[in-house]
Amino acid sequence: MIARVVRPDALSGSELAQWSVIRRDVPSLASPYFSPMFTTIVGSVREDVRVAVLEADGHAVGFFPFQLGAFGAGWPVGAMLSDYHGVIAAPDAFHDARALIRDSGLKTWEFDHLVAAQTAFEPFEQSRWESQQIDLRNGFEPYMTGVDKAHGPWLRELRRKGRKLEREGGELSFQLHSDDPAALETLLRWKSEQFTRTGTVNLLKHDWVREVLRKVHAAQSADFQGVLSLLLADGQPVAAHLGMRSGNTLHYWFPSYDPALARCSPGLLMLLRLAESAQRAGVDIFDLGTGDYDYKRRLSNRADVLAKGTVETPSLRAAAVRMRRTAKGLIRKTGIAPRVRLLARMLRSR
Repeated sequence: MIARVVRPDALSGSELAQWSVIRRDVPSLASPYFSPMFTTIVGSVREDVRVAVLEADGHAVGFFPFQLGAFGAGWPVGAMLSDYHGVIAAPDAFHDARALIRDSGLKTWEFDHLVAAQTAFEPFEQSRWESQQIDLRNGFEPYMTGVDKAHGPWLRELRRKGRKLEREGGELSFQLHSDDPAALETLLRWKSEQFTRTGTVNLLKHDWVREVLRKVHAAQSADFQGVLSLLLADGQPVAAHLGMRSGNTLHYWFPSYDPALARCSPGLLMLLRLAESAQRAGVDIFDLGTGDYDYKRRLSNRADVLAKGTVETPSLRAAAVRMRRTAKGLIRKTGIAPRVRLLARMLRSR
Protein backbone atom coordinates (compact mmCIF):
# COMPACT_ATOMS: atom_id res chain seq x y z
CA MET A 1 0.00 0.00 0.00
CA ILE A 2 1.24 3.48 -0.88
CA ALA A 3 0.09 6.95 0.27
CA ARG A 4 -0.42 9.82 -2.13
CA VAL A 5 -0.82 13.14 -0.28
CA VAL A 6 -3.12 15.79 -1.79
CA ARG A 7 -5.18 18.78 -0.76
CA PRO A 8 -8.89 17.99 -0.23
CA ASP A 9 -9.95 19.92 -3.32
CA ALA A 10 -7.68 17.70 -5.45
CA LEU A 11 -9.66 14.54 -4.66
CA SER A 12 -11.46 13.18 -7.71
CA GLY A 13 -15.15 12.42 -7.86
CA SER A 14 -14.45 8.70 -7.85
CA GLU A 15 -12.21 9.05 -4.78
CA LEU A 16 -14.88 10.99 -2.89
CA ALA A 17 -17.40 8.33 -3.86
CA GLN A 18 -15.07 5.60 -2.57
CA TRP A 19 -14.66 7.54 0.70
CA SER A 20 -18.44 7.44 1.15
CA VAL A 21 -18.62 3.73 0.26
CA ILE A 22 -16.04 2.89 2.93
CA ARG A 23 -18.00 4.85 5.55
CA ARG A 24 -21.20 2.99 4.74
CA ASP A 25 -19.46 -0.34 5.25
CA VAL A 26 -17.68 0.53 8.53
CA PRO A 27 -20.07 1.37 11.43
CA SER A 28 -17.33 3.05 13.51
CA LEU A 29 -17.04 5.73 10.80
CA ALA A 30 -20.65 6.93 11.12
CA SER A 31 -19.78 10.28 12.73
CA PRO A 32 -20.21 13.37 10.53
CA TYR A 33 -16.55 14.16 11.23
CA PHE A 34 -15.67 11.27 8.93
CA SER A 35 -17.66 12.70 6.03
CA PRO A 36 -15.45 14.03 3.22
CA MET A 37 -17.50 17.22 3.45
CA PHE A 38 -16.09 18.08 6.90
CA THR A 39 -12.51 17.74 5.66
CA THR A 40 -13.38 19.70 2.51
CA ILE A 41 -14.93 22.54 4.52
CA VAL A 42 -11.95 22.88 6.86
CA GLY A 43 -9.60 22.61 3.89
CA SER A 44 -11.40 25.48 2.17
CA VAL A 45 -10.44 27.90 4.97
CA ARG A 46 -7.06 26.47 6.02
CA GLU A 47 -4.02 25.94 3.81
CA ASP A 48 -2.55 23.15 5.95
CA VAL A 49 -5.21 20.45 5.42
CA ARG A 50 -4.06 17.35 3.57
CA VAL A 51 -5.44 13.90 2.72
CA ALA A 52 -3.25 10.84 2.31
CA VAL A 53 -4.96 8.64 -0.26
CA LEU A 54 -4.09 5.03 0.53
CA GLU A 55 -3.77 3.01 -2.64
CA ALA A 56 -3.36 -0.70 -3.35
CA ASP A 57 -3.04 -2.05 -6.89
CA GLY A 58 -3.84 1.40 -8.23
CA HIS A 59 -7.12 1.74 -6.35
CA ALA A 60 -8.00 3.94 -3.35
CA VAL A 61 -8.62 1.75 -0.30
CA GLY A 62 -8.48 4.41 2.41
CA PHE A 63 -8.11 8.07 3.29
CA PHE A 64 -6.18 9.72 6.11
CA PRO A 65 -7.07 13.42 6.57
CA PHE A 66 -4.76 15.57 8.71
CA GLN A 67 -3.38 19.04 9.31
CA LEU A 68 0.28 19.54 8.51
CA GLY A 69 2.32 21.68 10.91
CA ALA A 70 5.92 22.82 11.07
CA PHE A 71 8.76 20.27 11.09
CA GLY A 72 6.48 17.38 10.16
CA ALA A 73 4.03 17.76 13.04
CA GLY A 74 0.54 16.48 12.31
CA TRP A 75 -2.88 16.93 13.92
CA PRO A 76 -6.46 15.91 13.11
CA VAL A 77 -8.40 18.02 10.64
CA GLY A 78 -10.00 20.91 12.48
CA ALA A 79 -7.75 20.26 15.50
CA MET A 80 -9.67 21.90 18.35
CA LEU A 81 -12.97 21.35 16.51
CA SER A 82 -12.50 17.63 15.91
CA ASP A 83 -14.44 15.31 18.21
CA TYR A 84 -13.76 12.21 16.07
CA HIS A 85 -10.81 11.30 13.89
CA GLY A 86 -8.89 8.43 12.39
CA VAL A 87 -8.39 6.65 9.08
CA ILE A 88 -11.28 6.16 6.69
CA ALA A 89 -10.60 2.55 5.72
CA ALA A 90 -11.81 -0.98 6.25
CA PRO A 91 -10.49 -2.53 9.50
CA ASP A 92 -8.15 -4.85 7.59
CA ALA A 93 -6.88 -2.22 5.15
CA PHE A 94 -3.86 -1.13 7.20
CA HIS A 95 -1.98 -2.46 10.21
CA ASP A 96 1.05 -0.21 10.70
CA ALA A 97 0.22 3.22 12.09
CA ARG A 98 3.85 4.35 12.16
CA ALA A 99 4.29 3.49 8.47
CA LEU A 100 1.08 5.38 7.69
CA ILE A 101 2.37 8.50 9.42
CA ARG A 102 5.78 8.24 7.75
CA ASP A 103 4.28 7.68 4.29
CA SER A 104 2.01 10.70 4.82
CA GLY A 105 5.10 12.90 5.20
CA LEU A 106 4.74 13.35 8.96
CA LYS A 107 7.14 12.94 11.86
CA THR A 108 4.40 12.86 14.51
CA TRP A 109 0.62 12.73 14.62
CA GLU A 110 -1.13 13.68 17.86
CA PHE A 111 -4.68 12.47 18.43
CA ASP A 112 -7.17 12.90 21.26
CA HIS A 113 -10.48 11.65 19.80
CA LEU A 114 -9.33 8.64 17.82
CA VAL A 115 -11.87 5.86 17.34
CA ALA A 116 -10.47 3.14 19.59
CA ALA A 117 -11.76 0.49 17.19
CA GLN A 118 -8.79 1.37 14.96
CA THR A 119 -6.47 -1.10 16.65
CA ALA A 120 -3.38 -0.19 14.59
CA PHE A 121 -3.01 2.83 16.88
CA GLU A 122 -3.22 0.88 20.16
CA PRO A 123 0.58 0.81 20.74
CA PHE A 124 0.57 4.63 20.70
CA GLU A 125 -2.39 5.27 23.01
CA GLN A 126 -1.82 7.07 26.31
CA SER A 127 -5.40 7.14 27.62
CA ARG A 128 -9.02 6.51 26.67
CA TRP A 129 -12.31 8.25 27.32
CA GLU A 130 -15.89 8.04 26.11
CA SER A 131 -18.13 10.03 23.81
CA GLN A 132 -21.57 9.87 25.42
CA GLN A 133 -24.51 9.14 23.13
CA ILE A 134 -28.28 8.93 23.08
CA ASP A 135 -29.42 5.79 21.32
CA LEU A 136 -32.84 6.52 19.79
CA ARG A 137 -33.26 3.34 17.76
CA ASN A 138 -36.12 2.13 19.97
CA GLY A 139 -37.93 5.47 19.72
CA PHE A 140 -37.98 8.67 21.75
CA GLU A 141 -40.74 7.73 24.18
CA PRO A 142 -39.09 4.49 25.36
CA TYR A 143 -35.84 6.44 25.71
CA MET A 144 -37.52 9.08 27.90
CA THR A 145 -39.14 6.35 29.99
CA GLY A 146 -35.65 5.11 30.77
CA VAL A 147 -34.42 8.61 31.68
CA ASP A 148 -37.45 9.14 33.93
CA LYS A 149 -36.88 5.82 35.66
CA ALA A 150 -33.19 6.57 36.34
CA HIS A 151 -33.38 10.33 36.98
CA GLY A 152 -37.01 11.14 37.71
CA PRO A 153 -36.52 14.03 40.19
CA TRP A 154 -33.99 15.73 37.90
CA LEU A 155 -36.27 15.38 34.88
CA ARG A 156 -39.30 16.70 36.77
CA GLU A 157 -37.29 19.73 37.89
CA LEU A 158 -36.27 20.37 34.28
CA ARG A 159 -39.89 20.21 33.16
CA ARG A 160 -40.82 22.66 35.94
CA LYS A 161 -38.22 25.05 34.57
CA GLY A 162 -39.77 24.68 31.13
CA ARG A 163 -43.15 25.74 32.47
CA LYS A 164 -41.51 28.69 34.23
CA LEU A 165 -39.78 29.74 31.01
CA GLU A 166 -43.10 29.58 29.16
CA ARG A 167 -44.83 31.69 31.80
CA GLU A 168 -42.12 34.34 31.71
CA GLY A 169 -41.15 34.31 28.04
CA GLY A 170 -44.19 33.13 26.17
CA GLU A 171 -45.23 29.98 24.35
CA LEU A 172 -42.32 27.67 23.57
CA SER A 173 -41.72 26.28 20.11
CA PHE A 174 -38.88 24.41 18.47
CA GLN A 175 -37.31 24.49 15.03
CA LEU A 176 -35.10 21.56 14.06
CA HIS A 177 -33.21 23.51 11.39
CA SER A 178 -33.09 27.18 10.48
CA ASP A 179 -31.21 28.40 7.41
CA ASP A 180 -31.26 31.99 8.73
CA PRO A 181 -27.67 33.36 8.91
CA ALA A 182 -28.81 35.90 11.54
CA ALA A 183 -29.84 33.05 13.86
CA LEU A 184 -26.37 31.56 13.49
CA GLU A 185 -24.74 34.89 14.34
CA THR A 186 -26.90 35.08 17.49
CA LEU A 187 -25.63 31.64 18.50
CA LEU A 188 -22.00 32.66 17.84
CA ARG A 189 -22.43 35.80 19.97
CA TRP A 190 -23.98 33.83 22.85
CA LYS A 191 -21.26 31.18 22.61
CA SER A 192 -18.42 33.71 22.58
CA GLU A 193 -19.89 35.43 25.63
CA GLN A 194 -20.28 32.03 27.31
CA PHE A 195 -16.59 31.21 26.72
CA THR A 196 -15.61 34.54 28.29
CA ARG A 197 -18.03 34.17 31.19
CA THR A 198 -16.82 30.68 32.09
CA GLY A 199 -13.12 31.40 31.59
CA THR A 200 -12.67 28.69 28.96
CA VAL A 201 -10.72 28.96 25.71
CA ASN A 202 -12.68 31.06 23.24
CA LEU A 203 -12.51 29.04 20.03
CA LEU A 204 -14.51 31.73 18.24
CA LYS A 205 -11.69 34.26 18.45
CA HIS A 206 -10.20 32.46 15.46
CA ASP A 207 -11.62 33.70 12.15
CA TRP A 208 -11.16 30.29 10.54
CA VAL A 209 -13.31 28.63 13.20
CA ARG A 210 -16.17 31.06 12.58
CA GLU A 211 -15.85 30.50 8.85
CA VAL A 212 -15.96 26.71 9.29
CA LEU A 213 -19.14 27.02 11.37
CA ARG A 214 -20.78 29.23 8.75
CA LYS A 215 -19.89 26.78 5.97
CA VAL A 216 -21.11 23.81 8.00
CA HIS A 217 -24.40 25.65 8.55
CA ALA A 218 -24.77 26.22 4.82
CA ALA A 219 -23.87 22.62 3.87
CA GLN A 220 -26.97 20.62 2.95
CA SER A 221 -25.80 17.65 0.89
CA ALA A 222 -27.21 14.13 0.89
CA ASP A 223 -24.26 12.88 2.98
CA PHE A 224 -23.72 15.85 5.29
CA GLN A 225 -25.91 18.59 6.73
CA GLY A 226 -25.36 21.41 9.16
CA VAL A 227 -28.28 21.51 11.61
CA LEU A 228 -29.06 24.84 13.32
CA SER A 229 -31.77 24.19 15.91
CA LEU A 230 -33.69 26.88 17.81
CA LEU A 231 -35.78 26.90 20.96
CA LEU A 232 -38.08 29.92 20.80
CA ALA A 233 -40.25 31.69 23.37
CA ASP A 234 -43.00 33.78 21.82
CA GLY A 235 -41.14 33.46 18.52
CA GLN A 236 -37.78 34.73 19.84
CA PRO A 237 -34.70 32.46 20.16
CA VAL A 238 -33.79 31.60 23.76
CA ALA A 239 -31.41 28.73 22.95
CA ALA A 240 -29.65 27.52 19.82
CA HIS A 241 -27.42 24.70 18.69
CA LEU A 242 -25.32 24.08 15.59
CA GLY A 243 -24.60 20.42 14.96
CA MET A 244 -23.66 18.13 12.11
CA ARG A 245 -25.62 15.25 10.68
CA SER A 246 -24.49 12.43 8.42
CA GLY A 247 -26.89 9.59 7.70
CA ASN A 248 -28.63 8.59 10.91
CA THR A 249 -26.02 10.18 13.22
CA LEU A 250 -26.29 13.70 14.65
CA HIS A 251 -23.37 15.23 16.55
CA TYR A 252 -24.01 17.73 19.35
CA TRP A 253 -21.48 20.50 18.75
CA PHE A 254 -22.03 24.21 19.47
CA PRO A 255 -24.95 24.90 21.87
CA SER A 256 -25.66 28.11 23.76
CA TYR A 257 -28.55 30.17 25.14
CA ASP A 258 -29.68 33.60 26.26
CA PRO A 259 -27.75 34.11 29.54
CA ALA A 260 -30.61 36.21 30.95
CA LEU A 261 -32.69 33.02 31.08
CA ALA A 262 -30.03 30.70 32.50
CA ARG A 263 -32.11 29.93 35.62
CA CYS A 264 -34.65 28.18 33.37
CA SER A 265 -32.05 25.88 31.73
CA PRO A 266 -33.08 26.71 28.15
CA GLY A 267 -30.09 24.79 26.77
CA LEU A 268 -31.20 21.51 28.35
CA LEU A 269 -34.82 22.09 27.36
CA MET A 270 -33.65 22.61 23.78
CA LEU A 271 -31.49 19.46 23.90
CA LEU A 272 -34.48 17.24 24.76
CA ARG A 273 -36.63 18.80 22.04
CA LEU A 274 -33.75 18.35 19.61
CA ALA A 275 -33.47 14.65 20.47
CA GLU A 276 -37.22 14.19 19.98
CA SER A 277 -37.36 16.05 16.66
CA ALA A 278 -34.17 14.43 15.36
CA GLN A 279 -35.52 10.94 16.08
CA ARG A 280 -38.66 11.75 14.14
CA ALA A 281 -36.44 12.95 11.28
CA GLY A 282 -34.59 9.63 11.13
CA VAL A 283 -31.69 10.10 13.57
CA ASP A 284 -30.77 6.92 15.44
CA ILE A 285 -27.64 8.08 17.29
CA PHE A 286 -27.41 11.51 18.90
CA ASP A 287 -23.76 11.89 19.90
CA LEU A 288 -23.23 14.26 22.86
CA GLY A 289 -19.42 14.19 22.63
CA THR A 290 -16.80 13.78 25.34
CA GLY A 291 -16.67 15.61 28.65
CA ASP A 292 -17.67 14.60 32.15
CA TYR A 293 -20.83 16.69 32.42
CA ASP A 294 -23.74 15.85 34.68
CA TYR A 295 -26.37 16.23 31.95
CA LYS A 296 -24.47 13.86 29.65
CA ARG A 297 -24.30 11.19 32.34
CA ARG A 298 -28.05 11.51 32.93
CA LEU A 299 -29.14 11.58 29.30
CA SER A 300 -26.76 9.14 27.60
CA ASN A 301 -27.54 5.44 27.25
CA ARG A 302 -24.50 4.30 25.26
CA ALA A 303 -20.97 5.51 24.43
CA ASP A 304 -18.16 5.23 21.91
CA VAL A 305 -14.62 4.68 23.19
CA LEU A 306 -12.03 7.20 21.97
CA ALA A 307 -8.27 7.31 22.50
CA LYS A 308 -5.58 9.92 23.07
CA GLY A 309 -1.93 9.53 22.14
CA THR A 310 0.85 10.25 19.66
CA VAL A 311 2.31 8.29 16.77
CA GLU A 312 6.00 9.08 16.41
CA THR A 313 8.66 8.25 13.87
CA PRO A 314 12.38 8.46 14.76
CA SER A 315 13.14 12.18 14.46
CA LEU A 316 14.11 15.31 16.39
CA ARG A 317 10.47 16.39 16.20
CA ALA A 318 9.34 13.18 17.92
CA ALA A 319 11.97 13.64 20.62
CA ALA A 320 10.68 17.18 21.26
CA VAL A 321 7.12 15.87 21.57
CA ARG A 322 8.24 13.26 24.12
CA MET A 323 10.11 15.90 26.14
CA ARG A 324 7.05 18.15 26.17
CA ARG A 325 4.81 15.29 27.25
CA THR A 326 7.22 14.34 30.04
CA ALA A 327 7.41 17.95 31.22
CA LYS A 328 3.62 18.24 31.32
CA GLY A 329 3.40 15.05 33.37
CA LEU A 330 5.97 16.30 35.89
CA ILE A 331 4.18 19.64 36.20
CA ARG A 332 0.87 17.89 36.95
CA LYS A 333 2.49 15.62 39.53
CA THR A 334 4.22 18.46 41.38
CA GLY A 335 1.05 20.54 41.61
CA ILE A 336 2.55 23.69 40.07
CA ALA A 337 0.41 23.57 36.93
CA PRO A 338 -1.78 26.59 37.93
CA ARG A 339 1.33 28.74 38.44
CA VAL A 340 2.82 27.63 35.13
CA ARG A 341 -0.42 28.50 33.32
CA LEU A 342 -0.46 31.91 35.02
CA LEU A 343 3.12 32.57 33.92
CA ALA A 344 2.25 31.53 30.36
CA ARG A 345 -0.69 33.94 30.28
CA MET A 346 1.50 36.76 31.59
CA LEU A 347 4.12 36.14 28.92
CA ARG A 348 1.50 35.98 26.14
CA SER A 349 0.02 39.29 27.24
CA ARG A 350 3.28 41.16 26.66
